[in-house]
Amino acid sequence: MVIRPLEHGLFAAIVDVLGHGPDAHALTEVIDTFLDRHATADVSTLMAGLHQRLQGSRGAAVGLCAIDATVGSVDYVGIGNTGIRRFGASETRLVSKDGIVGQNMRSPLLQSLKLEPGDVLVLYTDGVSDRFSASDYPSVLLHEPKEVVRVVLDRFGKDHDDSACIAIRYGE
Repeated sequence: MVIRPLEHGLFAAIVDVLGHGPDAHALTEVIDTFLDRHATADVSTLMAGLHQRLQGSRGAAVGLCAIDATVGSVDYVGIGNTGIRRFGASETRLVSKDGIVGQNMRSPLLQSLKLEPGDVLVLYTDGVSDRFSASDYPSVLLHEPKEVVRVVLDRFGKDHDDSACIAIRYGE
């Protein structure tokens, strides 16, 4: 996971390297360093650069988002089993394209959402069930982001898989 300020907002990345153990951990560090150094609002170009950097590796599922606080929008690109949801006046789920960054990635699909103050964005890996909604977690808009992460992982995390989650509240 990488979270970095941008000139007009925030960059966030969620990553799930394929496999387990020391080699997977080492690749996670390579990805985190790359994203930390190159964080940008242009998430499509960044995803293409990361794919190039990871060629020949075991690969990863990656979700990248950039929030532009000046216009209240989020851009998202995801490859593999990652997801992002917006909770607020309306609930929206953006989907990631099939593939593995570093192996078989097609052109990233840039998706955008308009944000309202108080909206909560939740980025997650496939260790979190994709079948949850605001009705399953009605207090999602009342909790602080740290608590949202804890609840999502506790209530919707899968027992048989590792999981990661980032929660961001917009405009507060």
